[in-house]
Amino acid sequence: MNKFCPHCGKSIKATDRFCPHCGRSVICSNSKMPKRSEIHSNRLKSKKRNIIIGSIITAFILIFGGWGLYQHGGNSTNSTVIGGNGKLTSAEIKKIPSKQLAAWAILYADKKYGKKWGEAADDLRSGHLTIESYSKHRFGDYEISATDGSRLYVINDQVGYLVSKDNKEITYVGNKSSYSNRSVLNQIYPEIKSENTEKNVNIWNDNLSIVTGKSDEKANDQNSKTSTKSKKTTSEDKLWSSTQNDELISYMDEFGDKMHQSYEHYTGNGSLTTAAGQEYPNWLSQGRFKLSSGDRDSRDPEDMSSINLKWNPQVDKEEDEDDTYNVVAIFNYNGKSAEQHITYLFCFYHDEPVALIDQTTNGDYTIVHATANKDLTSHFEEIVEKD
Repeated sequence: MNKFCPHCGKSIKATDRFCPHCGRSVICSNSKMPKRSEIHSNRLKSKKRNIIIGSIITAFILIFGGWGLYQHGGNSTNSTVIGGNGKLTSAEIKKIPSKQLAAWAILYADKKYGKKWGEAADDLRSGHLTIESYSKHRFGDYEISATDGSRLYVINDQVGYLVSKDNKEITYVGNKSSYSNRSVLNQIYPEIKSENTEKNVNIWNDNLSIVTGKSDEKANDQNSKTSTKSKKTTSEDKLWSSTQNDELISYMDEFGDKMHQSYEHYTGNGSLTTAAGQEYPNWLSQGRFKLSSGDRDSRDPEDMSSINLKWNPQVDKEEDEDDTYNVVAIFNYNGKSAEQHITYLFCFYHDEPVALIDQTTNGDYTIVHATANKDLTSHFEEIVEKD
């Protein structure tokens, strides 16, 4: 009668002491060998148990693996804002999508540069903002071109921004007051992150649209009209030009940084209000100016000379022969109080450049005197002589 190995279940001889198949001892202490049916049953039970355990392990893998993928997918969808770790690397800066960069640029300009940017920020938050991309565009008197790999984005006819080729610098452009305000992206990002959640910025950049504008046609058409007009109106007798005005704006930006003062420039629209309450340029026509030869408080205003000032950036040599100070540019800094306001009036008087300063805080008259800042005076004179 054949018997079977109690370990592997294969047939062995009755006289075998060790299984020729698995090599294990087949001698039972009770001299009773298991039946083949019992061995087969045990093997089936073991196989079923292994299958059940394997199924449970597989299920766990699928469940937790699927959850991990879901979480990763969710994070990928909801965390498209680069710089989520609070820092921006050079590699991340290069990869910032134009829409995300637009949201950052607008939110930052809203905080720094005034009303028109505030309107753009409101449109951004409400999901009704469309930005046009141009190679060049005319903002009022200024035609801005995207050069050296930069990209020009226009919010409206008054404001826009240039993004440098490497995405590291944003230059806000537009009308005269906001022309050439430069900001480094690594300065912009911390302020945006501190005041806006990444989720909101992510939603806002999804809400805006960027389209390609017909910049070349528009700019060329406007440039053609402007050139024709310039031929009719430009004269050698003009004392002040838009080029000189641009240079003065650039200089006053540098001057303000050096003096730790932020100067606002009168653009020709609306008014510029000092902390003491004067509204320029309308205040110039009130005829209530006194000229001091030195310290503005050194003498009684009644003992000073009354002078006439006029907002007249188009002044020519013939006009400047009278005794009027023709004001061609106004810059104002408002400190923490009325006593700290500083207003510079850049003028022509008898064909000569004069930089007057107003720091009047009260009284019936505004008292001005020629600025004692030699650096500012010399730069104004150099700009005038260049043309």
